[in-house]
Amino acid sequence: MKINNFSTEIFAGINNRNYQFKDGLNILLGDNEAGKSTVINAIYASLFVNPQLKLNTTEGREFKEKFLPYPDGDFAEAEIEFQAGNNNYKFYKKWSNSNYRGFLELPDGRRIEKVSKIKEYKNDIFPYVKSTYNNIVFSSQQDIKSTLKRINAEENPELIDTINSFLRRAVMELDGISIDKFRSKIENELEELTKKWNLKADAVQNSSRGVNNPYKVGTGKIYDSYIAREQLRSRIKQSQINERKYEELGLEIKELKDKEGRIIAEIKELSEIESEINQRAAVELEIDNLSEKVNKMTQIAKKWPDLKSELSKLKLNQEAESKKIEKLKEEIKRAEKLKEKQKISEQLELINTSQKKLAELENLKTEFTVSPSQVKNMERYKNKIAAAEASLKAAKLRAQLNYSAAESIKVSTGVEGEKIISEGEIFEADGYLRIKTKEIDIEIESAEIDFKSLKTEFKENQQKLEKLKTKMKVDNLSQAREKLQQLTEIKGKIEVENDKISELLAGKSIEKLKAELSKLAELQPAREADQIREEIDRLTSRRADLKTEIKIRENKIKEFKEDYGSLTLLKSELKQKENKIDILKQKLKDLASLPQKYKSTAEFISNLKARREKREMINQKLREKMNKHKELENVLPDTSTREMEAEFKELKQKLEKQKNKAQNLLKIKRVFENKLEEMDQNSFQPLVNTFSRNLEILTAGKYEAGFIDSDFSIKIKSSQSRELPGKFELLSYGTYDAAALALRLAIFDNLFSEYGGFIILDDCLVNFDPERRKKAVKLIKEYQEKYQIIYTTCDPERADEFEANIINI
Repeated sequence: MKINNFSTEIFAGINNRNYQFKDGLNILLGDNEAGKSTVINAIYASLFVNPQLKLNTTEGREFKEKFLPYPDGDFAEAEIEFQAGNNNYKFYKKWSNSNYRGFLELPDGRRIEKVSKIKEYKNDIFPYVKSTYNNIVFSSQQDIKSTLKRINAEENPELIDTINSFLRRAVMELDGISIDKFRSKIENELEELTKKWNLKADAVQNSSRGVNNPYKVGTGKIYDSYIAREQLRSRIKQSQINERKYEELGLEIKELKDKEGRIIAEIKELSEIESEINQRAAVELEIDNLSEKVNKMTQIAKKWPDLKSELSKLKLNQEAESKKIEKLKEEIKRAEKLKEKQKISEQLELINTSQKKLAELENLKTEFTVSPSQVKNMERYKNKIAAAEASLKAAKLRAQLNYSAAESIKVSTGVEGEKIISEGEIFEADGYLRIKTKEIDIEIESAEIDFKSLKTEFKENQQKLEKLKTKMKVDNLSQAREKLQQLTEIKGKIEVENDKISELLAGKSIEKLKAELSKLAELQPAREADQIREEIDRLTSRRADLKTEIKIRENKIKEFKEDYGSLTLLKSELKQKENKIDILKQKLKDLASLPQKYKSTAEFISNLKARREKREMINQKLREKMNKHKELENVLPDTSTREMEAEFKELKQKLEKQKNKAQNLLKIKRVFENKLEEMDQNSFQPLVNTFSRNLEILTAGKYEAGFIDSDFSIKIKSSQSRELPGKFELLSYGTYDAAALALRLAIFDNLFSEYGGFIILDDCLVNFDPERRKKAVKLIKEYQEKYQIIYTTCDPERADEFEANIINI
């Protein structure tokens, strides 16, 4: 298989590209980020990725993120032409979540678009599955160093199976049948037998998918036989039930038919007189209606005159009650005026009392000669006197008369008057001292105060204070304050009385109130208003009752007049109806008599109707039973229960044979696998040989042998026969890359030697020294003789080394 041509309109970051590929070695040359890797990804997608991108899958999401044009492109498109065997094919794909399209063009020009059909053709075109191509053919430069990890059996069992299968095919065959075909035959037969069946538990794998909810597809023969047996068991059980029901329904149908026959006979007998009984019922109904009207009219003819008499009496009583109410209303007005008269009298009496109190208070007020300003001045004078006294006392003088020749010595101290002192007497003075005799007059003042000014101020304030006390007729400030308080209380009382008078007058004058009282002087006595109102309410209620009674009788008489016009007309119509009743009674005698078992025509009619309904009900039930009987007859199996039981026995035997066969196949498989394990010990030798040869070339003879265990654990051996561990990451970069490339080419060669093919090499010689690179170039050129190689690089010198078809990107 090889690629002939690749083109794309748009894919990731590239567009409008077209590349021709040749046999052998093709070099994709371009700068970094030029799109070499994108071209390789597009080729891979063209071959293996479905055009419908399912965004609920990892592959779909990753494709959208990596390969749909940024930022909002919704599709990518590519076309690849390739050769498989001697046939040319073409894949066209437009990848999208909704607007997708794709087809495979066959050698004869036909285009296949159906996904399932394309899958069938791909199975014939490609010798291996998608993962083999992904891990071996399309492994990128970044992935080369992880080749050994990616073919670990646990991480990629499908690839390992592919390699193992190939190796076994290459070294072993059994009687002309390949080992894998033999194993496949056993496994296929086992799967055909045991799919959806747990052979070990001898039961359905999923207990919820038994006979009541069986699988429709993807089942094995044992499962199918089990379901068939259980379904037959169910049909046998259902058949037995249906047969029993069929017989029971037959008996019920016979019983219903007998019942229906008896009721039909009874209905026929009663139907013969049904018409005249219906007429009798109509006549009886008319007589009943007329009798009811006659009774009613008779009562009205008797009641009409009585109503007129009652109406007249009620109206007279109503008029009398109205007159009483009017008199009581006049009395209540008089009672209200008397109440008003009492109120005015009380107001005037209270006003008179307040005026007397007011006169007394005014007289008492004149007795007080005190005012707030006077009390305030008295307080001020007293405070100034106290301040002067305090200043004088602050300048205290003390003296003693030790000796004097004068007969009389007078002393003045402070603001006090003169007094005579005797020899040896000690005396004190406040700020000022004056000593007088006939011979001398000495004044002594304190240097700390102005005594004269203080004395003057003291005397002036003392004189003013005495004057005020005399005017106010008080002895001291406390008495003055008390009188002022009394005066304030009198004024408050005067104000209260004035307010009381104003409130009682309510905006009127006393003269007006007296005038109003004078107008009410001649009023006649009356009861209490509440008492009068109670009597009015009682009379009003009685008058309302009378009014209601009058209205009832008036309405009744009006109703009589509307129905009959007048009492005379009523009596005439009553006579006519009585005559008609007599005629109808005579008519009843000419009709068929009511059977004795019926008390009335209504009972006869009701009974006949009930019989007909019962007959219809029986008939409906009979039809339902007969339909069900027919349905059961239709669902009864063509084969009898006994025949189905025989078939059940055969299915049971068949199921046991299939289970035994499956057990035998399992035993054969175990024996086969044991034998295969013995034969499989050297199955890796062809791969080891190729790997060792490639390794020796790529390492310039430094490493000449390699080993691959059955678990794909790989070891290499140096030319000095020193065995190295399988962990390639412990080696140098050059040796690591060489070993990985050697193994990759060995696997590819062993897998595709019979089919041909192509391989992608992503600048895998970067870490090679010049000597090893020459060897690698030689080895790659050797492989191009058998396979198509697509090598990507950004180094023009590297491209020239290969002397190949260079495709500039």
